[in-house]
Amino acid sequence: MIGRVLKRGRRVYGLLWYLYSPGTAFTHSNPHVVAGWRHPAELEPPLRDNGKRDFRRLTSLLEQPLILLDDQAPAKPVWHCTVRAAPGDPDLGDGAWMRIAAEIMHRTGLSRYGEEGKGVRWVAVHHGENHIHIAAVLARQDGRRARLDNDYYRIQESLRDLEKEYGLQVVARADRTATKRPTRAEQEKTGRAGRAEPPRVTLQRQVAAAAAGARSEAEFLAALDKRGLLVRLRHSTHNPGEVTGYAVSLDGRHHRSRRPDLVWRREAGT
Repeated sequence: MIGRVLKRGRRVYGLLWYLYSPGTAFTHSNPHVVAGWRHPAELEPPLRDNGKRDFRRLTSLLEQPLILLDDQAPAKPVWHCTVRAAPGDPDLGDGAWMRIAAEIMHRTGLSRYGEEGKGVRWVAVHHGENHIHIAAVLARQDGRRARLDNDYYRIQESLRDLEKEYGLQVVARADRTATKRPTRAEQEKTGRAGRAEPPRVTLQRQVAAAAAGARSEAEFLAALDKRGLLVRLRHSTHNPGEVTGYAVSLDGRHHRSRRPDLVWRREAGT
């Protein structure tokens, strides 16, 4: 699956109108709400006498938490995300899209499971072509401004897991675990310092060697220490005793910013 976070907007009504319109290429067919902070049947915009949709009630419901924030509300409060199945994937039904949308909202922290009455208000609209649009207003129902923490990466993580759950094609995607190549500036600095390789490469090689010979997290950390690497553990914000990642640096090596050269890893241990 492919997920994209689009530019934030100012008007809820305008986005809803677009999602229920034929689309720029007239590819939107049978648009309808498949998920939201309430049951989809409660959120579906009704038809007017002329056969067109009436978005006034849904717009008002979505904007209510935003109005309560008053001058604390963001200038562009409308969050818009699209999720599309990869070419060749089976056509996903409304039930699957409901699950996918809810998982994304949970992983981003915008509307966590069991806390739908506290998080943001949102809807997911399916209108053909095996994809959905998620529209949300960045104001929580508990009176706080919604916070987004790396929403793009959290969406990609959720899609990776959902691909496995539904047996879909695994789409290659960039994430924060991929190895970064040394920049030109790093390479030039390495030459001036007379080093055999950039510190980033040295760290990657040393960490890989430590991981290969370790059978537990304790052995892994001990191996890093034996190689003279500085290690800084990162603990979970929800479970302070749980280690969720780490950073390593070469002792005595510094960038212009005076910070140690770091190589981040998402998961601790081996």
